[in-house]
Amino acid sequence: GRYLDVDGDGIPYRTIPGAHPEKGAYFTRGSSHDEYAAYTEDGEVYARGMQRLLRKWNTTKTLVPAAEISSQGADIGVIYFGTSDYSSQEALDRLRVNQAMDAMRIKAFPFGPEVDAFIADHAVVFLIEQNRDAQMKTLLVNELAIDPNKIISVLNIDGMPITAEFLVNEIHSHLDSLDTNRTDNQHLSGGLI
Repeated sequence: GRYLDVDGDGIPYRTIPGAHPEKGAYFTRGSSHDEYAAYTEDGEVYARGMQRLLRKWNTTKTLVPAAEISSQGADIGVIYFGTSDYSSQEALDRLRVNQAMDAMRIKAFPFGPEVDAFIADHAVVFLIEQNRDAQMKTLLVNELAIDPNKIISVLNIDGMPITAEFLVNEIHSHLDSLDTNRTDNQHLSGGLI
């Protein structure tokens, strides 16, 4: 069956269009089908399909590349991904001269458990994005049930390639603001600056 999960990982075997000499192609609709791609309105069949999709999602998390983590045991974490890789590494080299920082390069979605653990292990997390709407932050908050206030967005939105200079300035600015808040309100636990 096209949607039959024979090995329990949620990922059915795929047919290749044209592989069968007489029935190589077929039509199916959304999620209103059974394991054999036949139309159905049966609630139990629908629920089985939804559970299979959840297994598929969880299996996928184990198959995608894990995030790369560089740890110094710091209270501050920096997350980056994609084409911000080299500028983020350069910025981290410069920032770490005066402040210990851990770093994580996200390499895939859905996120593996190491992404959730990295965020949980840090008092403050900076997230570097080249996106006006902070879409990666939205994914992290929604997928991992993270408090959005824990993640500080560092957004480069001027249309130019992101630079280490920009990242250093933005992160320093946020750290100065956090230090002022900590001193004034004792908002964060000690050890940030």
